[in-house]
Amino acid sequence: MFRLTARKLLAAASALILAATLNPISSATAAGGLVVTFEQNDTSGYVNIDFDDAPMQQASSVVADAPDNAGRALKVIRGKASWAGTTIIKDPSKVLLKTGELFVSARVHSPKANIVIRMKIEKAGDPTQSVETNATEKSVLGWHTYTFDFSKQAAGTEAFSVNKTYNMASMFFDFVSLGPQVTTGNQVFYVDDLTFAAAAGGGGGVEPVGKTATPTLLTFESGDADGALVAAEATGPHPHGIFGGGTAAIVPAPVDGNGGNALAITKLGQPWTGANVIVDITGTKRYTSSAFPTVTFNYYSPKAGPVVVELNPGAVQGGATAVVGWQTITVNFSTVAGWSAATEYDKVVIFPDFQVAPSTPPLLYYIDNVAVNGAVTPAIVPKTKPTNSKLATLSTTSPVVGKTLTVAKGTWTGTAPVTYTYKWYRCSVKGFNAIKTAPASANKCVAIAGKTAASYKLTKSDKGKYVRASVTATNSVGKTVTTTKSTASKVK
Repeated sequence: MFRLTARKLLAAASALILAATLNPISSATAAGGLVVTFEQNDTSGYVNIDFDDAPMQQASSVVADAPDNAGRALKVIRGKASWAGTTIIKDPSKVLLKTGELFVSARVHSPKANIVIRMKIEKAGDPTQSVETNATEKSVLGWHTYTFDFSKQAAGTEAFSVNKTYNMASMFFDFVSLGPQVTTGNQVFYVDDLTFAAAAGGGGGVEPVGKTATPTLLTFESGDADGALVAAEATGPHPHGIFGGGTAAIVPAPVDGNGGNALAITKLGQPWTGANVIVDITGTKRYTSSAFPTVTFNYYSPKAGPVVVELNPGAVQGGATAVVGWQTITVNFSTVAGWSAATEYDKVVIFPDFQVAPSTPPLLYYIDNVAVNGAVTPAIVPKTKPTNSKLATLSTTSPVVGKTLTVAKGTWTGTAPVTYTYKWYRCSVKGFNAIKTAPASANKCVAIAGKTAASYKLTKSDKGKYVRASVTATNSVGKTVTTTKSTASKVK
């Protein structure tokens, strides 16, 4: 029979105690990779428990109308206390983080820039088991994905310990660890897509997925689904579109552009009337990057003035001074203060005649071919009215009643399409030369009613008169008239 001596039993017991110390046994389930989406099918077991000084002002609720966001999110109205916050996970059955999985990511929509966002994980019911950390960067305006590294605890708080159980998580917005209480209150934040154990460091977990810089060109032509979204009023559920009191519609572009359709903005209401031109509601796209820091578009302005492009989150603004008519505007954000290649800007806003009061009557501005992420805005090809380089001529110079005269229109250039119309005249005075105008009054010419074809059969009414014809060339830019010289002799 196998026996253990007393000394061996003592050694075995000591080993078991040491193992229990190094690898604490817990009935909780490790939750590495736990994701909180706040959607109907979310199985994370999230809660929204608010805490604040009395009277309570911190208030949170799950909503479906968070700005620039698809689906649901947690809306948090910040309370007055410096430490006001909201608990989002409180589940004794979970272990939120463990060694090697000490990162949490969260998408946050902030109404303020350069504030501290803090997260605290702890054991529910035991405040001695907790660790706090601030997001690795200060906030920007709008949506941004923040990372919380719990291997680097906030000053004055406990370090993460493998010997402790963390099953509760809370967030603090505009956190002030010391100093006077925040008295402004009522700052509205939104939270979405919390991922626990979000960065690995060798321990597994889910790496936050970066947004892609997909080449995008808004043409506003038929089939341009993104462009079509802009021709409406921007609302919470529909972030694309016009705001500030103006109106927008997709209409045929005015002359001198590239033809086709464009987005027409009627500037009404506010000096900051503008349009959310490109908005990503999928959570997968960004509209600038280190490789593509520019936004380019064709722009028609009825007056000289500023046009501003804004990227969000962060309300980073760059712009140019527009001239009258069509032009191509390019804003290179790599030269704009506040822009960062690391920020995933997912909304492009354009303000026509920015911060200038609307005119009376209101003016129309046009936007076309908006290009980001390496897409190319077509160059504006100047449009020209018809120009004649070879004057029109008649088929005969010896006219006789009953004979048909035909006019050759000559040679023309100009933006296509060009149409041609004709007019015939009886004149008392001979026109010796073809001219680039209608007949002069000195020629004493009278238009022959109803005769507008390129050919004309002489009648008895023409006898004893000189006959000549004019050609009018017309396109989208304008029209030009030329007139043949008269017949060599009077009609016989």
